[in-house]
Amino acid sequence: QLSSSRQRLEEEFANIILGEDDKARVLNLALATINTKQSGAPYRHVLLHGPPGTGKTLIARRLALSSGMDYAVMSGGDVAPLG
Repeated sequence: QLSSSRQRLEEEFANIILGEDDKARVLNLALATINTKQSGAPYRHVLLHGPPGTGKTLIARRLALSSGMDYAVMSGGDVAPLG
């Protein structure tokens, strides 16, 4: 079952362009999230950061979709006052 889940995730993330290391990290995170959901364990939060236009929202959306979860998009002003 683990190999079929991994293969399904690789297909779902196939059209997202990432370096090999980054893609492996995202796939491992997606697999861990699916396993966490199936076992009923508590989730850990994920914070994606980087400059605008680097695909953070795309990754978050695809990660949530592949693991059957919701996601929230927040900016710095949502977490703490700016300035």
